[in-house]
Amino acid sequence: MSGSKGVVYRRLVIRDAMLVNGRGTPPYGPVDILIESGRVAEIVNVDAISLNRYKPERPEGDRVIEAKGMYVLPGLVDMHVHINIADDKCGPEGPEYAYKLFLAHGVTTIRTCGFGTDEQLLEHKRLSAENKITAPNLAVLGSWPSEAHTVEEAREAVKKLKELGVDGIKIIPRPHVTPEMLQVMAEGAREAGLPAGVAIHIAQSSELDALDVTYAGLDKISIEHTYGIPQAALPGTQDFPPDYNYSDEVDRFRWDGYIWHEADLYEDDVMGVLDTMIENGTVWNPTMVVYEAHRDYERAKNMPWHSRYTVRHLWEAFSPQPGRHATHFFDWKTSDEIAWKEKYQIWMRYVRYFFENGGTLTAGSDTAFIYQIFGFALIRELELFQEAGIHPIDVVKIATTNAHTCLGDEERSLGVMKGVPADLCIVDGNPLDNFKVMYGTGVDRYAEDGVTMTRGGGVRYTIKGGALFDCRELLADVEMYVNEHR
Repeated sequence: MSGSKGVVYRRLVIRDAMLVNGRGTPPYGPVDILIESGRVAEIVNVDAISLNRYKPERPEGDRVIEAKGMYVLPGLVDMHVHINIADDKCGPEGPEYAYKLFLAHGVTTIRTCGFGTDEQLLEHKRLSAENKITAPNLAVLGSWPSEAHTVEEAREAVKKLKELGVDGIKIIPRPHVTPEMLQVMAEGAREAGLPAGVAIHIAQSSELDALDVTYAGLDKISIEHTYGIPQAALPGTQDFPPDYNYSDEVDRFRWDGYIWHEADLYEDDVMGVLDTMIENGTVWNPTMVVYEAHRDYERAKNMPWHSRYTVRHLWEAFSPQPGRHATHFFDWKTSDEIAWKEKYQIWMRYVRYFFENGGTLTAGSDTAFIYQIFGFALIRELELFQEAGIHPIDVVKIATTNAHTCLGDEERSLGVMKGVPADLCIVDGNPLDNFKVMYGTGVDRYAEDGVTMTRGGGVRYTIKGGALFDCRELLADVEMYVNEHR
C-alpha cells in the first residue's frame, strides 16, 4: 500500500483551534499551538480577551493549519488491539491497512499483543518511533507462553519477555494459571520495569475471577472486557443449562448475555468487587464496542464504513463459519439480542459506578473481531462510554491521559501542554457535542443557507511525535487498497 507519510516541519502551527487538553478540564480557545522538534513548544491564547489585554505574539511556521471551528485533542490511545501479522485477515498489507485506519481516526498510540508475533511488532514499534513507517506508536504486550505451569516457570517467562523488550504482558489464563502465578507475573513486571504491566482476559473457563486478579496484581494489572467481575460477585456458578459447552461459541456468547443479569441480583457484592479493584488500583478496559453485534447483529454488519474501508479478507474473517473464533452468529435469536441489550444497561451502570467512585477506565476496541474495524471501533467505544453516563470531557480523558498513565508514559499522561510530545488530533467539529464527527465517514451538515446539505467532520489531521498526517489522504489510501482486493 503506497501513499501518505508523516511530514515533519521545523515549525508547525495550528491556528485558531479550540483545545481539549485531556486532563478532564473544559475546552478553551481559540488557541495557536506551535510544534517544534516533535513537542508542543507554545500554546498561545488568542481569544478576544487575551488579544485585547495581552496582545500576544502569534507564532508563525513553515506549515500553518487554519483550524477555526476545529477542536484539538490529545492523540487517542486504543488499549486493546490485535494487529494481524501472522494471518491474512487484513489482506497482504494488513498491518499498514490497520495502522492507516488508526491514524485516520486520531489514534496515535495502540497497545497490542502479539500471539506469537512479538518480535515483528517490536520492529514495527522501532520503525514507527523513527517515522519510517506510517503507524501509531506501539506498546507491545508480550504473548504469555502456554507452557508456563508453575510459579517458577512464570518467573522465568517474565524474565524472557523482559529480555525480548516488550512493554508488558497479555494473558488469557488457562485453568492451570493460579493466583500465585499471577502475583509472580505482576511482581515480575514491576521489578523488570515493564511500563504497561499485565493485561488479563479472564476467560469464563478460567478458575480465576476479578478478586483473584486484583489481589494478585494490585496496580500493575488491567482487566479486559466484560468477564471476571460479575463472576466474582456470584455465590456460586452461573446458572448454565445442563448441555452448556464453553467450547461451542454460540453457547459461550449466548449465555454470557445473562451473566450480568445474575450478578445484578447481588448488587452489593458487585459493587464490593469494583470497590476492591478501585482500592487496589486495578484498571478496567471494558471494550464494550466489540460485543455490540450481540445486541443488534444486522446493525453491526451493515455500518456505512464497511463498504469503503473493510477489506474483503477481513469481511470473510467476520462472516459466520465453523472453526473460526468470534464468528458464531449461526442461530442468533431475538431473545439473544434482547438479553444482550439488557446486559449492556446493567454492565454500563457498573462501568459508571466504577468511574464515579475513582476507578481508572481506559478505552479499547479489540479489533479486528465481530465486525469492528480499526479506528472506527474506538470512536464507537467513546460513544458507548457516553451512553454509560460519563461526560464527554471525561471520556476524552479516559481515551488519552488515563491510557498513557497505564502505559507508564509520564509525559503523554500530561495531555496537551507546553513541552510534552506532540501527539494530537485535529477534529473538524466539536466531538464533545457529537463524537460522530470523529468517524472517517464524516457527518451530514446544512450549509449556511440552511438548505444545502454538505458532508463534513472527521479527524482532519493527526500529529504523532510532531509528524503530520492528512487523514483524508490516509483514508483514500485505504479505500484504494480495499477496491484493489474486492
